[in-house]
Amino acid sequence: MDAQKTDRAVVTQRPTASFSLPIAIGGWTGSMDELRSFDYFRLQTFQDLAYSLSTSLRELVLQNSHRHEAIKHAVIALGALGETIRINSTSTSHNALHPGFVKHEFARLQYHKSIRLLQKTIQRNERESVETALITCFLFVVFEFLQGHDQSSTTHLRSGLAIIRTQYFPHADNMDIMQNPKLNPMQSEITRIFHILDTVANKWLGLRGFYDEPHIPIDVGSASTYISPDYFDTLDAASEDLMIVISRVHNFRRYTSRYNHAPSTAQVPATIYAQKDLLLHELDIHRRRLNQFLARQIDAQIPEDPHRITILRINRKITTMELAPYLKPHEERFYAESMPHFFQVVSLATFIVRQTPEMPRRVTQIVHRNNKFAGGPEGRYQFEFVVGLIQPLYFTAINCSDKTTAQKAIDLLEGEPWREGAWDSAAMARIARRKVKELEASGWYDVECQGTLMEGTEKEHETQS
Repeated sequence: MDAQKTDRAVVTQRPTASFSLPIAIGGWTGSMDELRSFDYFRLQTFQDLAYSLSTSLRELVLQNSHRHEAIKHAVIALGALGETIRINSTSTSHNALHPGFVKHEFARLQYHKSIRLLQKTIQRNERESVETALITCFLFVVFEFLQGHDQSSTTHLRSGLAIIRTQYFPHADNMDIMQNPKLNPMQSEITRIFHILDTVANKWLGLRGFYDEPHIPIDVGSASTYISPDYFDTLDAASEDLMIVISRVHNFRRYTSRYNHAPSTAQVPATIYAQKDLLLHELDIHRRRLNQFLARQIDAQIPEDPHRITILRINRKITTMELAPYLKPHEERFYAESMPHFFQVVSLATFIVRQTPEMPRRVTQIVHRNNKFAGGPEGRYQFEFVVGLIQPLYFTAINCSDKTTAQKAIDLLEGEPWREGAWDSAAMARIARRKVKELEASGWYDVECQGTLMEGTEKEHETQS
């Protein structure tokens, strides 16, 4: 049987219980279930992850998995979890009747086995134990991230970053690869990957709390100016433009987080304020360009276009709300006074989620069309934070000072779960519900809403349709 046919046979088998006998094939020692999950990681999860991290990962993960048992079983766990997501697209850990449950349980067993093996490796102080620990830590972060376990994921992330700081940069102010030319290529690549994971953690879990102390501080430097097109000739062009601007906003917030909540606004360089104003201007330009594009449309649009447009408007509104109070005191007061805008986001999202036939498949298709540039030519965006509905609803749930509106956002997320790239609606609903309880205990919902501070920030009056 040739390699292509073998690969196809591996990934199309139905999930089975993990009780098959140990085998040894071509140097491989383990069960058939482990072999299948390892192959699924190699053929699918590995490819998507390498694409998102812009690295091959072949030597770092695959080759080392044949040398270190802890890495091997972490790879198997990720492969099994990847197959679970293919079966169900969302978490199955709470549904024992779902066909993906057995595979999910198998993934969890392999994950805990990897942790035990790693602990033994560290206790024996084996050669390359630092790199083994960091590679498995990286895989653990991804494993917990795909399940929506934010606390476990960030615990692994912080552990990996602590190891990098103490082992690779013991005397440096920050973890800049250029400050330690003695790092070998593998150590440099590990440091770069953890920097990406650190940035992803901020994007995934929201802005409150994470942006005060970035794990890997990086200087802003001279940011290049993005030149927005003079007009949009297609809806795809409008989608691509907004994705670029949103990415620039996120990177700006991430790299300038040391200045947020500064004791005095005078401590923030004028260039930082100028970059913020430029990004707000780019968001407003997108608003005007999209309205001009819609005004030129005479022919009938295809049925999903109104939903695509609504999703673009929701994301631009949320991004503007994220950026407007940044570097200013009393960020919470801004959100408290922006309650009408949160209400509008939930109303528009409700129209799409509740009135879209064949939800969630249909909504996923609409979001995919808006983000077809994110996943490259093959549409790989399992690990990409795409522009959709999940992030705006999550942001609303953890920032809106009206508990009823926050609860409606959570209800939409957990009603009928769907997935948008790296976003899992059920997982984000669980995280948001826990955060809402924490906010309620702190008295967050006792703040009185007095109107809106969005005037002058986003000059638009969108039709809810």
